[in-house]
Amino acid sequence: TVVVKRSYPSSPARIFAAWSDPTALVRWYVPGYDSWSSQIVAHDFRVGGVKQIMFGERGEAPYFEDCRYEDIVADRRLCFSMTVSRSDERITTSMVTVELLSAGDSTEVVVTDQLVILDGTDTASAREFGWGETLDKLPEDRRRIITSHDAFGYFGAAYGIEVIAPEGVSTESEA
Repeated sequence: TVVVKRSYPSSPARIFAAWSDPTALVRWYVPGYDSWSSQIVAHDFRVGGVKQIMFGERGEAPYFEDCRYEDIVADRRLCFSMTVSRSDERITTSMVTVELLSAGDSTEVVVTDQLVILDGTDTASAREFGWGETLDKLPEDRRRIITSHDAFGYFGAAYGIEVIAPEGVSTESEA
């Protein structure tokens, strides 16, 4: 069993959204190094739904992560079964629990991966490292744009950036 913890200056709702929204998920959920890429094949975020992701070093045979959501409690917990394979070889299978624990102005994320190594090449320490570097890619919640122009709402929604408009300032008052 592998347990990885991280703390973020965000609410549990914001962290939950980073897992549940496929647009947000694709921006940070990239196991591996910076030279790796990932592609979400499917993301049906509901109990019984699937998350399927291809990832790996660019130019090499990709890994395939096949998950089935077993339990979802909004802003608190995700549980999913996960099998990782490459080509036709199953590498690991596991039960993963992601807990979102409110800690004042921040959220502690605890990932527990009950790992079974099928091919003898993966290790618990490699999986711990992989979860750690993946969680480290979660975007900073403190990114903000302060603008009087309301047209930046689409940008904020697309990139998970909070758009703040100061009171008393508008594009009409600037004309």
